[in-house]
Amino acid sequence: MFSVRSSHGQLSKAFLVNSSSYFLNLLHCSTTTTSPSTDLQPHFMVDYLIDSLGFTKQEAISASTKVRHLKSTQNSQSVIEFLRNYNLSETDIKSVVLSHPQILLRKVDKTLEPKFKILFEIGFSGPDLVAVIKKDPNLLVRGLHTSIIPAINLLRRILGSKEKIVKAIKRSHWPFYGKFFRSNVVLLEKHGVSIKDIERVIIRNPRLVTQSPVRVEAKLLEVEREFGITPRSKMFSYGLSAVCSMNQLNLQKKFEVFKSFGWCDSDICIIAKSQPICFTHSEERLSKGLDFFMKELGYTPSWLATRGSLLMYSLEKRVKPRYQVYMVLKEKGVNKEFHSMLCLSNVDFVKQVVERHKEEIPDHMYDTFTKFLNP
Repeated sequence: MFSVRSSHGQLSKAFLVNSSSYFLNLLHCSTTTTSPSTDLQPHFMVDYLIDSLGFTKQEAISASTKVRHLKSTQNSQSVIEFLRNYNLSETDIKSVVLSHPQILLRKVDKTLEPKFKILFEIGFSGPDLVAVIKKDPNLLVRGLHTSIIPAINLLRRILGSKEKIVKAIKRSHWPFYGKFFRSNVVLLEKHGVSIKDIERVIIRNPRLVTQSPVRVEAKLLEVEREFGITPRSKMFSYGLSAVCSMNQLNLQKKFEVFKSFGWCDSDICIIAKSQPICFTHSEERLSKGLDFFMKELGYTPSWLATRGSLLMYSLEKRVKPRYQVYMVLKEKGVNKEFHSMLCLSNVDFVKQVVERHKEEIPDHMYDTFTKFLNP
């Protein structure tokens, strides 16, 4: 090994010559090899996306980073033509590609065509088709025969109609290809939940049946323990939705709200069995409702417990405005039961109360309610 210094401690000429050659070679290599700036040059897909789908330059640059290994636009063009053949608008196609650029990598015949075909057969088309793909782009790479078709067949068995299947999927992302969905349906059936109730759960809260079966089983037991609702009850699915929307601590806080207004356990049990969804309301909303019905109107816990639906209505949008009408009619000598007036739909309330007694009702009240006839 040569020494870099002479005996006098000075740098040797050999070192200076060798090091100079070394750094010259480095400089030469850096100028003859590919410049780092080459990697920063716009990908050819940038211009393609701008020209073919009207992407902005920034959108095109962002999307192209997901498909940089493409060597040509041939497959991308096939995908776009395929989407056009499914009557998707240019705006829809742009939206899909923008949210999921990897769709341009998919093979039309092997990947896209089979899955689009079954989605189309179910009832998805146009904007709905776009929405379901955007919500879960992984749908396009799921196994057709191992995941998608078995899930659809199970949905058909439970929901029956294509319309309900579309409704359930639109309520969530595409949640039904996982093993949890199939396991939870079996679990619900073994627990004694009717197919009709399972249908209600899927339509109203599809995410529930895609959770861990261990958690779902715990919630099934909680519905019976906390609300006293058996699986055979028509209210079981509502109770299940309620307990799945909160933890046990929050549920206990709701119970405490009722107790603070003088409710005993038996009264709470009655309203829990008949109207479990009211426990999904915030503690503040429950307190305001109980305060109005009990302190303002004088309803007792035992009376209100059997009419739990009253606590479901919006205090500001429904209860108080109708109460004003009730009080006006009462002063005019018109006898009406307020809770019956509350239970009427908006249209029926206008027809059966407001229109019939428009001579007794002030104009501003009449105008407020009659808008429901011509929304």
